[in-house]
Amino acid sequence: MTDHTAPDIATTTDDGIVIVRCAGELDLDGAPRLRDALLDPIRDGARGVVVDLTQTTFCDSTVFSVLVEVSRAASARNVPYAIAAGETAVTRPLQILGLDRVLPLHAGLDAAQAAVG
Repeated sequence: MTDHTAPDIATTTDDGIVIVRCAGELDLDGAPRLRDALLDPIRDGARGVVVDLTQTTFCDSTVFSVLVEVSRAASARNVPYAIAAGETAVTRPLQILGLDRVLPLHAGLDAAQAAVG
């Protein structure tokens, strides 16, 4: 990473399913915003939560920790949760860390939405 720009994190809701879209670089600075954007709807009883990382160009370990924390919280509250992680910037590090075996990863947004719907 050379220049640091805040990630674009946007939330939409469709029929009770919350979609959190993240574009750009996600790191220590953006992790708290992502965490809140994902945990708030779980706590509020959303029908499901999808995090769309298909436009994310970089993720660091703090973001991976957030994804695991959110997965555990969703499971504890029986809220379906899925991650659209189509880009190598997200998928490859998760595979190297073995997190692809514990997180609900999907190749694209459509597949992730179908998994929670």
